[in-house]
Amino acid sequence: ALLLRTAPDKLNWDVWDITPEAVPAAKRLLDHPGGMQSDWERLWIPVAESRRNGRSVIRVFPLTALVAGRKPTPEFEFSVNDHIGAIAVAARLRLVVGASWDTEAVYVWDLEGRMKQKLTGAALASRGLGTVTDGKGRSGVTVQDWKFDDDRLCASGLFRSPGSSVTPPASRWQSFDRFLEPSCKPQVATVPRLGTTELAREGMAISAGVIHFLPNDLGASNRIYRVPQFELLMRGGVR
Repeated sequence: ALLLRTAPDKLNWDVWDITPEAVPAAKRLLDHPGGMQSDWERLWIPVAESRRNGRSVIRVFPLTALVAGRKPTPEFEFSVNDHIGAIAVAARLRLVVGASWDTEAVYVWDLEGRMKQKLTGAALASRGLGTVTDGKGRSGVTVQDWKFDDDRLCASGLFRSPGSSVTPPASRWQSFDRFLEPSCKPQVATVPRLGTTELAREGMAISAGVIHFLPNDLGASNRIYRVPQFELLMRGGVR
């Protein structure tokens, strides 16, 4: 599991191996880093087994510890008995939320890594998330990445409907206000495809009202697609 850093004026990358030590009962190496976010002082990164229901370690690195050529030491870390594929952090709310594989569960921690809540089943269905509840198929968005933008939780992912095909595009953008309140309902937009590319199938970030999609796995080259959030909500099929 690698963490990489560069800048517009740099020709090379800083690279750190952030693979955690094996977790007891883990069946595979924890080699799958997921969607990450900073709380302005620390970087929160989930690293998981590459399998459904696998184990994860949430690693929390001080930004000051990210020094080129030096192995970073986490301020702290904690284990989760599930595959956590994406982390979102709200420093002011003192909340961290993690999405499991296919968003079958959402975990909520405080900034010290203490478990506060776990959302499953009907709680996720009411928010339009996940695809399975109590063994019965249902439609929903499987989160690929999400971030807090101030106090709003913004997610990108793929809409899936068990037992039936989904007409492209499957990419969705969701924005949640007061995510943990039972009455929370998402604002949802369909993200247009570019050719055959589903923009919401991998990484995402938000900066100054612009959504940055990184839809492809690592290869010889890659592309970042920038979409103004306002334009997406107005023209992307919002409901």
